Amino acid sequence: MTSITSAALIKHGLAALLVALIAGFMLTFKMLGGISFSPVPIFIEYDLPGTASGWRAVHLGMLMNGMMSIVLGMVVRLFVLADGSANTVRWGVLIAIWGNFCFYLFSMFGYNHGLSIGANRLGEGNWAGAAAFIPALVGAVTLIIAVIVLLRSPLKPTSN
Repeated sequence: MTSITSAALIKHGLAALLVALIAGFMLTFKMLGGISFSPVPIFIEYDLPGTASGWRAVHLGMLMNGMMSIVLGMVVRLFVLADGSANTVRWGVLIAIWGNFCFYLFSMFGYNHGLSIGANRLGEGNWAGAAAFIPALVGAVTLIIAVIVLLRSPLKPTSN
């Protein structure tokens, strides 16, 4: 089961990196005010929804989440994990990656920046704020559980 967990974390980490790279183009297009295919002299004026800081968060956040998942996918092989523990780690990390993606994406449209379901000092609550907050909260909890499972699990003996 550890090999399935390892493979899933690595594959989802790569998918997160792909999302991050696409978000980097979205950041560029937002900053330029349109779609550019430089050095080809094509520019299509378009005001991409969201904010430059929001697209930057998606880009950098998903890069970090992708790297985290890939590293944990490699590291999980060093632990002795029962099937249930491996499942907990796998799902905990995967929920965190994609919950964070929801946070990064929807928080740029949330009046409250996705930091609560309802109103906070940053603004009123709306659907985007809730769509950012709830998955991120669930992902934070599941990632904490996954890390605790790993911390409590023994390392495989090393051969000399």
